[in-house]
Amino acid sequence: MPIIQRPYVPPEDQVPKEDSYVNPGESAVSGKNDEDASLDPITFYSDSMHIFSSLYSAVLFFGEQMEEREPILRARIKVSPQMLKAIALLTAKHVKEYEDAVGPINLPDQVYAAWELEGSGEGEHGHAAG
Repeated sequence: MPIIQRPYVPPEDQVPKEDSYVNPGESAVSGKNDEDASLDPITFYSDSMHIFSSLYSAVLFFGEQMEEREPILRARIKVSPQMLKAIALLTAKHVKEYEDAVGPINLPDQVYAAWELEGSGEGEHGHAAG
């Protein structure tokens, strides 16, 4: 039976502190003031996520699960509510296209419970449809 880790949720729904981030753009090879290095795209793996939103903005936190400890936060992306909705629509479109081409993506009920999402029943939110 596979081990299912919970999605990252900061304690008591608090925004993670600045010093808990790993800045993937900084490296020992390129100094912090190297203009060419700052133009390089940042690529990292994320298997945990949290969204904190307010009336005027939203912050998406992407992290990586670590065995037997809290995830390492890899990126924090600030967006407007309009951009957050655009991301949701575009993401849903790509997930639908993927599922149409490859097959359904099944998520464990723990994901729905951890994020307090409704509809963990069959055929909803990425569960296999009959």
